[in-house]
Amino acid sequence: MSGHSMFAIPVGQQASLWLSYAVVLMLLPVCAVIAGVVVGVSNRGQSPEDGSLVRQFLLFLAIFAAATWGISRLPSVQSRINPEVKLQEQLHENIAYQAIEKYSPSDLVTVQAALGKEAAGGASVADAFVRIRPVFAALTRERLGFADQATAVMWTHVMRDVLQQMKASDPQKCIRTLHPVPGTPHPLSGPVLSEESSAAFLKAVADVYASASEGMRHDTVRKDPHVELQTLQMEYRRVMDQMQGEFGEDAVRTKDPAWREAHPALYCDMVLRKTQLVLQREPAMAGSLLRAYWRGETN
Repeated sequence: MSGHSMFAIPVGQQASLWLSYAVVLMLLPVCAVIAGVVVGVSNRGQSPEDGSLVRQFLLFLAIFAAATWGISRLPSVQSRINPEVKLQEQLHENIAYQAIEKYSPSDLVTVQAALGKEAAGGASVADAFVRIRPVFAALTRERLGFADQATAVMWTHVMRDVLQQMKASDPQKCIRTLHPVPGTPHPLSGPVLSEESSAAFLKAVADVYASASEGMRHDTVRKDPHVELQTLQMEYRRVMDQMQGEFGEDAVRTKDPAWREAHPALYCDMVLRKTQLVLQREPAMAGSLLRAYWRGETN
């Protein structure tokens, strides 16, 4: 089975049944021995007819075979004898995978393809999930436009922590996290994040998907305060005025790739400062601005 199919195929019910049949068949001689012992012990000192002994033997054999079947169908046993069951358990231990499977089957195909590619290269499930974090990040940014304002604020706090860790490791990684270059390793795919930050990142992905799913439903009444587009644009200009007051003309050079490459640490500091300034706005405004910012709609 290829790496892609390992991740893409759901648990095979037919395979599970055949494995259970195989377990019963393999243990049938053991069941027969146990049945014979039970019959012998229960008839000690007696002389029953051969027909009665055979009926007792078959009865106990059926009981022990049924018990073996029942035990083989337990989830804990299935996870040991069926690789697909074990794989699915490992996949569903990842909260982001769970959320995408629940809220966006179309995005799940993308995630499974990425996992399959890593599996084909020999990565374990745990390592594969680390390596596809850039896929999670890209898909989440697309969903962020449908999430509520509070979720956008939450995602920003998580991403600020991610960017701070990237900058501490290497300012260039901060740039690559925000502006990936096709064909080059994405910083998020490496073991840069702390265990706590990695867990927070996955939970944030799950929360964005849950919020976006609710936001896309036609029967959902939005609780977010409405922010007019013109008001949003005016507030963003105020943020940029503050940035220019602190960073001068560099504040408007961040769109230039060559300038970013030449000043990675400064650029990362400016991104962190800009998000901090937005977070200082009242929650509805901050959430609305951040939804637009992370999706590139303010540039």
